[in-house]
Amino acid sequence: TKLIKIDSFRPNDIIKAKVISLGDSSRNLYLTTAAEDLGVLMARNEISNQIMLPFDWSSMVDVKHGHQEKRKVAKPEL
Repeated sequence: TKLIKIDSFRPNDIIKAKVISLGDSSRNLYLTTAAEDLGVLMARNEISNQIMLPFDWSSMVDVKHGHQEKRKVAKPEL
């Protein structure tokens, strides 16, 4: 089992991912975000608990307080 890198995702992040395998009999799903359009869509700031939105490809920003956190951000759909 791979560990999730802390700069990519955090618990409670809303992500867009692709299912790559339904796993085995233990009901595991294997997901990937290895594409530009896959990754974090929305997150909450750990300090302020405010909703964060994408700032660039590798960070999200709390628009109310300006706090930034690292994430693997999904390319927005136009």
